[in-house]
Amino acid sequence: MKGHNHTKISSPPRFENLNGLRFIGAFSVFVFHCFTLGQEVWGDFFSRSWFQSLKKIFNQGHYGVNLFFVLSGFLITYLLLAEAKRSNKINVYGFFMRRLLRIWPVYFIVLIFGFLIFPHLPFGLSTINSPLYYGAFLSNFEEIWHGWKDNVNLLTITWSVSIEEQFYMAWVLLMLLIPPVRKGKGFLVYFTILIAANFVFRYYNANDERVIYFHTLSVISDIAIGGYLSCLCYYFSIQKLFSKISKWTNVLIYAIGLGGIFLISNVFRGDFVIAERLLIGLFFAYIIADQAFGINSFFKADKLPGFYNLGEISYGIYMYHCIVIYYTQVMVVELRWNGSFSGFIFFVLFSGLASFGIAWLSFHYIEKPLLTLKKYFR
Repeated sequence: MKGHNHTKISSPPRFENLNGLRFIGAFSVFVFHCFTLGQEVWGDFFSRSWFQSLKKIFNQGHYGVNLFFVLSGFLITYLLLAEAKRSNKINVYGFFMRRLLRIWPVYFIVLIFGFLIFPHLPFGLSTINSPLYYGAFLSNFEEIWHGWKDNVNLLTITWSVSIEEQFYMAWVLLMLLIPPVRKGKGFLVYFTILIAANFVFRYYNANDERVIYFHTLSVISDIAIGGYLSCLCYYFSIQKLFSKISKWTNVLIYAIGLGGIFLISNVFRGDFVIAERLLIGLFFAYIIADQAFGINSFFKADKLPGFYNLGEISYGIYMYHCIVIYYTQVMVVELRWNGSFSGFIFFVLFSGLASFGIAWLSFHYIEKPLLTLKKYFR
């Protein structure tokens, strides 16, 4: 392998513009849910052709989850490679504890609310899902088995976090069982196996929509692609290539990728669904590399007003917004504003501001104090 440009690292590396991308991912999912959750409460305007055309555009917001997966795979892999180089091995316990401090608090706040508090609140509902499966980070499987007949949509949001945690736990086991992995070896082999497994799994389950959307093996290629990008940057310095890409070539690649996402239902049908995850994952990997290393980027996510700060609280925005959407819809219905498009606009704006506010409070008073403990697990 060629020389490492990033091996002389005395502290965990940081990449610009990834916070902004986190917010873009969280906001995309938020808008998607504004148009899809509780559709039955809205008036006649919701079924009109112009609104349905608008809905088709924002329905693609769920690909923000794909972006999160690729971003997570990229960042975590790079941090582990840097740690292995810096310390000659990866602190497996430290890795587990850092992930626990980042993911578990907000995840279990949502679970406690959904299972124990929400059913007893005004307008609350009880879920048929198992708290044991959710508590064991298997909520994506519960969505496959029972999600289609469950009323409590605010718990659904945890499915992607469960998959990330499953991936981290598999990594912990690999590092414990295979000593070379603790030294940062074999990552590319691991990611190649995951991508191959993804292809095979999607091929044999192409006709099962819920399995294709929620199953770990169906979406794990996103995280693996992010990890692959990290390895290529760390070992082969492919980030140098991005200094040679012109601004207009960059614009063209973004346009083709985004166009593919908006035309996805017309492109990936039947057996072609097996390639959907890979191609979109590769596009998001390009965006991440361009944002982190590109010189001729036509925009930088952290430079967009407010995106860096909102990116810091993006995990809370992602996890809490379904709760906010539910109660904002209740409020709009009680006020009888659900019959007009202006009422829908109010609903989106209020839900967004409330989600941002709750996420800000959560980050500064729950998440951030706990994240300061990560220094003990380096």
